Amino acid sequence: MSLRNVLLIAAALLITLGTTFVARSWLANQRAQPAVVTAPAPEPEGIKVLVAKTDLPTGVFIQEEQLRWQIWPDDDIPENYFTEEEIDPSELYGAVVRRGFTTGEPITPKRVIRPGERGFLAAVLRPGFRAMAIRVNATSGVSGLVFPGDRIDIILTHTVADSSGEEVIQRRASETVLRNVRVLAIDQLVDDSGSEPKYAKNFTLEVTPKQTEMLSVVRELGALSISLRSLAKDEEELERLAVLNETKEESDPERGDTHTWDSEVSRLVGLRGDNGNKKVVNVTRGNEVQELRF
Repeated sequence: MSLRNVLLIAAALLITLGTTFVARSWLANQRAQPAVVTAPAPEPEGIKVLVAKTDLPTGVFIQEEQLRWQIWPDDDIPENYFTEEEIDPSELYGAVVRRGFTTGEPITPKRVIRPGERGFLAAVLRPGFRAMAIRVNATSGVSGLVFPGDRIDIILTHTVADSSGEEVIQRRASETVLRNVRVLAIDQLVDDSGSEPKYAKNFTLEVTPKQTEMLSVVRELGALSISLRSLAKDEEELERLAVLNETKEESDPERGDTHTWDSEVSRLVGLRGDNGNKKVVNVTRGNEVQELRF
């Protein structure tokens, strides 16, 4: 074997021994070092203040997922802020925002109105609308299954004088006078959190100024009933709206466009009995007399 090969083998052995020694020394050092335990970060000092979790525009109802607690420095908390010691957030669920909040802004009492407080109903009303009450009973009020926030149609049943024939006949008719009206309150309740049916005596409705005048007259004409509308528009209604948008032949949006006469629901309406109400004609043919009734 040549001297050169011997030197190369010797160098390789030295390098291998040196690397092994260094690796063992490093591993021994790592095992000897104590484990480092990371202490949890200390909680920020201060008082929890109730703030808006998302933007809350004017007029919206406050819900659970729209509020959160935020730490506030002890020495910088205004008296009108809601703190954890003063209020349970659930007390504000269903309240109406009188003036809007941005995300992270503290909630203050003067900028929200809770159910039952003065001015609550006015805050719920949309701009340009009015609140008006109608009286109902268990039957006309859909057996207590209507809640604030639902939408209804109002149906009038009344007597109409029909003078198209020789004599004036009193006819009964039913017609939809208002449609898609929003219910604001049932009696004194303005929230929809209840699950038990309540047989209300009064519905407070959100109506336009023109509909307010119409309701005032309708209440004097006959009996009022309501029908509950679906919260989701059905396909037939969507089709009808699409056709109206294309033809531009929109009916009066402030009232209904259907009616039903008494003769459409009863086969007896318009018929008369044989108790002397029919006209009698005697027809004589020779010695034979025949009585005909019309």
